Amino acid sequence: MAAKSKNSLNSTQFLARKKWDTPPAITILSGEADFFKRQLIERFISELSQDGAPDVNRLQGPPNDKRVNELPLATVLDSLRSMSFLAATQVIVIEGADAFVRAHRDELGGCLETGFPGGHLVLCLRGKLDGRTKFAKAAAAAGWVIECEQPYDRPPPWEDRAPAWDSPLSHWLSRHAGTKGLELDPRMAFQLHERVGSDLELLDEELEKIKTYLGESGDSRVDENVIRAVTGDLRKDNIFAVIDLFLEGRRGDAVDAIDNLFKRGWTGANGNLVIDPPGIALPLLATLLKKLRSLRRAHAMKQAGATSENLIREGIVGKPFLSRFERQLQRNPPGRLSRLFDRLYRTDRGIKTGHDARRLLLLLVAE
Repeated sequence: MAAKSKNSLNSTQFLARKKWDTPPAITILSGEADFFKRQLIERFISELSQDGAPDVNRLQGPPNDKRVNELPLATVLDSLRSMSFLAATQVIVIEGADAFVRAHRDELGGCLETGFPGGHLVLCLRGKLDGRTKFAKAAAAAGWVIECEQPYDRPPPWEDRAPAWDSPLSHWLSRHAGTKGLELDPRMAFQLHERVGSDLELLDEELEKIKTYLGESGDSRVDENVIRAVTGDLRKDNIFAVIDLFLEGRRGDAVDAIDNLFKRGWTGANGNLVIDPPGIALPLLATLLKKLRSLRRAHAMKQAGATSENLIREGIVGKPFLSRFERQLQRNPPGRLSRLFDRLYRTDRGIKTGHDARRLLLLLVAE
């Protein structure tokens, strides 16, 4: 159970604040909605940037209690107690900090009162903060404890007469569309997440696509025709969806998506329905090849010290799609990419020499 206090809020409430108080020494972001965590960290950095851009250091927490020494507490505290020579302040963000917090609750509790001369600490938990601990109570009183919960895609069970669209996810999506200058009522928001799914990253990306689509007309209202034009009748009737599922390691979903493509066909760029197996498989492989080349180039740039902003400036990935692209980078290191290039070549050659296109694609994504 998470600790509750005036400083313990859910992420949507916190992000809705027009003005933030001075951030405390320690901020805790808990829960499964990583999209909200990223938004909060961006806002956190933006608030601190009023006195000049802070120095941001992102660290990965130890995977479990037995390996907690992989991120020594002294290293983190020494940095926070030292003033930065390059920025007015610094922010240390620890991802997956659950084991780190369990191991160092007492020491971190003391820091809540004294603060850090050199900056601020943001702890991102995969689960929730145990509200029974002394540290949790102190963090709720002297720090910020922000719960990043995934909005439900259906009304709560006690609202047995509520329509299906009257859900927390529909209302959040409607509000989030408004931040992009789009008019999306909860009923249409429900249709959108029914087609796309409940992943907040994906929904944000679809809103960006809709914004681009409507930009040509100057309209801001999102109706069923707009949603269908951008997402298709089903998201799985799309070669881009297959590729994203595959590169994110979601093999079962990728296999299902391929089955849907071959059963239903897909609408090509010319607006015609494509149903013959090679006509489906070969454009998919060509698109996958382009994506693999982008990932390979991004790895090379990252190894040379490039940042995510560099990838955007170089045109490797658009800003709305950065989060997904970085997940795919992490899932597909250079060694795996080399193997994928080889497998893709063998699959392409097999299809062009008359072998079963569907079977070869399924083998490609299932290996």
